[in-house]
Amino acid sequence: MKTLLLLFLSFTVSFAQVLGDPIALTQRVFSAKSVESQNIILSEEQTQQLSKASMQKIETKLYRLYIAKNDAKIVGYGVLLNKKVRTKTAISLYLIGTDNKIKSIEIVAFNEPMEYLPTKTWLDGFDNKSAANTLRLNQDIPTVSGATLSARAITDGARIALSLIDIAKP
Repeated sequence: MKTLLLLFLSFTVSFAQVLGDPIALTQRVFSAKSVESQNIILSEEQTQQLSKASMQKIETKLYRLYIAKNDAKIVGYGVLLNKKVRTKTAISLYLIGTDNKIKSIEIVAFNEPMEYLPTKTWLDGFDNKSAANTLRLNQDIPTVSGATLSARAITDGARIALSLIDIAKP
């Protein structure tokens, strides 16, 4: 009985943390007819470029990129990033237009307590930001009281996503 209860609780908790489907979100934001997913494996040189451009320590060379299309024309990109917040991960989808500006940031999965999840209003502060913006908390982006680590992870991820599109754009 204890095992059954534990399995039920585990399933419920893990299910509740998934917040969106990357392909559906990419298609909706860009009003795209189709979305292709592509794995990107960076070379050592590209990894160093990404680290320098994003001002971040890069911990992986593998990324998932979503390419939104209307017929053969690319209308936007989605970059899926997995960042550790405190002790658990948050998976964010950075939706970037062909003008290299953020159109939206969507939280796809969040394994920390939900009260640490930044609000949609705060996430909207990234809209139309580009790599030309510093994208640092307390500068371009306001801090979030009670969710500082989540805000930092999302802000750092935005710099990585924008830089990755510049480096690995198909």
